[in-house]
Parts: sequence; C-alpha cells; structure tokens
Amino acid sequence: MLAVEVRRLHDIDKSGWNILWFMIPIVGFILRIIWLCRRGTVGDNRFGPDPLAQTSGEIGL
Repeated sequence: MLAVEVRRLHDIDKSGWNILWFMIPIVGFILRIIWLCRRGTVGDNRFGPDPLAQTSGEIGL
C-alpha cells in the first residue's frame, strides 16, 4: 500500500517523502484525500514520463 501511495505522489509530482505527512492524525488524513484524488501531471515530470500518455504507435480502445 505504501508503494502505491508513493507512486501516486510521484504522479502528481510530489516526493515519496511526503507520505510522512500522512502520519499526522487530522492534517495527514486531509492531505491524503486531496493529494490522492488529484489528477496527475500532464506530460513528463521529474519522476518520469506520463504513464497515461498515448504514443503514436499505440491503439486506443
């Protein structure tokens, strides 16, 4: 579960170390809801390419 949350934080261009904020009772819960429900960054970010970006050879279903 931690790996999934860190990957999700990377999708919104936040460091995995931000998961430590989730340990604070009320603030952590609010941040978790806001950050994990946000849309990921469009295009590449500092953690790699956009996993949802379509390439020219990809067939959309």
